[in-house]
Amino acid sequence: MDAAREQEHEERIRRKAHEIWEREGRPEGRAAEHWDKAAELVAQEEGTTATLRRNPSHGPDDVARRDQPVEPLLAVETLGDLPNLADQGEERQFPAPDRRTAREEG
Repeated sequence: MDAAREQEHEERIRRKAHEIWEREGRPEGRAAEHWDKAAELVAQEEGTTATLRRNPSHGPDDVARRDQPVEPLLAVETLGDLPNLADQGEERQFPAPDRRTAREEG
């Protein structure tokens, strides 16, 4: 982000924080909390705007170029945390051997 865009971004956060402060009755000592809320709201607004941009591809045979991955790398790295069939009792035999028959034979 260049300096002008960063300054505009910070000004949007400042205005939003002021709105929150006024809406909550101008409480003292909560500037950091209002700034954090405002920064989150501005990020959400900017994210929504980014999703409304045109697809950069020029037709069905064109491949869209991206400078960022579609999903965050963390989403791919944590796939191992998801359960798979082995976590669902795959090691057990079904139907289970009847214990009575084994005792009667023994």
